[in-house]
Amino acid sequence: MDRISSKLRVGEKIGIGFALIGLLFVGVVWHFHETLRSVLADHQQLQSVFEARKSLALEIEVEMAGARNAERNFLLRHQERFAGDVDQRLQAMRDKVAALAAADPQSEQTARALQEAMTAYQESFREVARAWRIMGLDENSGLQGAFRDKIHRLQELAARYNVDRLQTVLLQIRRSEKDLALRQDPAYGERVRKLIREFRQLIERSGLPDQVQQKLLAELATYARSFEPYAESALKSGNVAGGMGAFRDAAHRIEAILDAHYVPDLETSVLELRRREKDFLLRGGEAYPQMVVEIARRIHAQIAASPLSAADKALLAGLLRDYEQGFRDLVAHYDRIVQLTRGMDAAAERVAPLIKENVDQANQLMAARVAEIAAASRASIRLDLIVLACAIVLAVVFAIAITVRIVRPVRQMAGLLDDLAFGTPTARVKVYPGGRDEINAMAESVNALIDHRATFLGWWKSSMDELSARLALEGASSEEARDEAITDLRAATIARLRQLNAIRGRLLLHARSMVDVSRRIGAAGSVRADDGKALEHATQAMETLLEVLPPDDQPLGAGSGAGQVDATTGAGRVLVES
Repeated sequence: MDRISSKLRVGEKIGIGFALIGLLFVGVVWHFHETLRSVLADHQQLQSVFEARKSLALEIEVEMAGARNAERNFLLRHQERFAGDVDQRLQAMRDKVAALAAADPQSEQTARALQEAMTAYQESFREVARAWRIMGLDENSGLQGAFRDKIHRLQELAARYNVDRLQTVLLQIRRSEKDLALRQDPAYGERVRKLIREFRQLIERSGLPDQVQQKLLAELATYARSFEPYAESALKSGNVAGGMGAFRDAAHRIEAILDAHYVPDLETSVLELRRREKDFLLRGGEAYPQMVVEIARRIHAQIAASPLSAADKALLAGLLRDYEQGFRDLVAHYDRIVQLTRGMDAAAERVAPLIKENVDQANQLMAARVAEIAAASRASIRLDLIVLACAIVLAVVFAIAITVRIVRPVRQMAGLLDDLAFGTPTARVKVYPGGRDEINAMAESVNALIDHRATFLGWWKSSMDELSARLALEGASSEEARDEAITDLRAATIARLRQLNAIRGRLLLHARSMVDVSRRIGAAGSVRADDGKALEHATQAMETLLEVLPPDDQPLGAGSGAGQVDATTGAGRVLVES
């Protein structure tokens, strides 16, 4: 790690340190972004799946309610547009069910069940609508229109045979006629004339056949003509001849005509028959058909007991039988409609539980998913805190590692320089050859300074020792002192030779470094700053080391006296030159 660190400059180390810390925090930000994206994706899933399922289920429920409402309107009002509304609602419902099936795989099964239930409901409704069309959507169509034509014809004929008002007015005429004979008051004559005019109007407005009306009008005219002499005679002489005369015979003939076309309570019975028919159409039930049957039986009896002609009786009885048959068909078809309606309601009731089940399932899944998201969010928060803590720890570790590799050699160099100022340090700062680090370059310089200082100090000490030995040799007074001085001089000379060998070794290293730099310069074609610096340092070191060596005109043992070179000194020069 230190070797790799030495290849980097201080600025590069600081930049790498900040870059590493930045990458750590970019990683933290990226992790937070991924966490946020995951949470957003979960919430989007809630919105796009579960909320969509719930929303679609509610929309399906609304469409189904609209279809049922249109169905009820059709059954109440029997209008085709409501049947179209049902189909439109069901088509919209199908579209929403298809969207529900595409929401997620879990909704697909529910959607299939809804489709089947909707299809069954729609088919049932179409059967009910078809049955109502056969029955008749209004009073003029279907089975209703068929038997309604018969009963209308029967009502028209019953109105012809309803001469109650004519008989009443005729009785009032006869009463006023007798009051005139009894009281001889002209007011009763005027009353008879007024009632005759009213009777004529009733005949003209009645539903009796034209020939019958003509007979009645003719007899009424006869009565009116014959009444005037009778009235005049009754008022003048009081002779009423027992109330007999031509007018009386005409009145009897009128009564006979009316009796021949009179069925008691026929029109009332027919109206009652229509009332029970309407009650059945409006309310249904089993009681009203039975009432219609009873009333029809009574009308048959009235027709049979009436003084009508056989042809008229046959006509009335035939119309009544046709009406009864049509009504029976209507009742039977109504019963079929009731059965179809029950099947339709059963099919519709299958849809509502499926919709509710889908809503409940969506709510349950949403609650479970929300709980999962909450748990995942809490786990993500814990993981984010762990990642942040790890990032901070790694940033601190990187900062400490880089700072230590900058500060530690600087501190060591400061200690060596301090030792260099007050002593002779023996330790060296660790350097790495080829390093680009400014601290490494400083370490090389400090080591070179220490080495040069040690070289100069060693050279100076050995020189001083040699000088002292030569002085001792010159001043020796005995053979023993001379031998001791020669021994000291030999030791000093050997020490200087060793220093020279050390200097020679360093010079060789610098020479090799210069050769390597010159080769790189030749290969590159230009001088890099590092190579220039290395060449400069090597040259300066060689210059410094060469300064230690004595010049060529000064012997190695200078300082001990001119011309005094012994065998030991000569041997030392030989070692240096070799």
